[in-house]
Amino acid sequence: MSARGSAGSASVRFGAIVDALPIAVLVFRREQLIYSNAAAHHLATRLRARHRSELAVVLRDHLQGLGDKLDRGPVVSLLTARHGEPFYIYVTPIGSDGADIAVSIRELGMTMGAFSQRYRLSRREAQIVELVMLGYRNRDIAGALGTAPATIKKHLTHVFDKVGVDTRTQLVSRIA
Repeated sequence: MSARGSAGSASVRFGAIVDALPIAVLVFRREQLIYSNAAAHHLATRLRARHRSELAVVLRDHLQGLGDKLDRGPVVSLLTARHGEPFYIYVTPIGSDGADIAVSIRELGMTMGAFSQRYRLSRREAQIVELVMLGYRNRDIAGALGTAPATIKKHLTHVFDKVGVDTRTQLVSRIA
């Protein structure tokens, strides 16, 4: 689906901007998907292939689960795919009757590059942080990267110093 407004050139320009965004944007009207940009199509294809999940169905279920929370305004949620891949879901009611809902999805991996650059993380430190974000423990990370848990602990100490945090929870919060 594509947003192509007929209300003039401003809406066409707006539609082109939203279509070009690297973040997935979808709009639902009464639980029916009426718009999704290119990034949303790409994400839906990837989730279907990797996890056998249908993005629109998952989001409809999530929207139903939010219930009355949307009456109070935008809602931010953290959803994880079956294998722990985290997604931040931003749900915003649009329009006066609340029938339309805009949903944007931010994949955590999209922010890791900027996060790594900002804090000058090495490639290995960035890999470790990504695994921490997926909920891996030190020994799991060590197994995944073929190194010792003590080495992972040392890398995490360096990451904590660079980022200015003391715990994994603070690290996850800083990235999110």
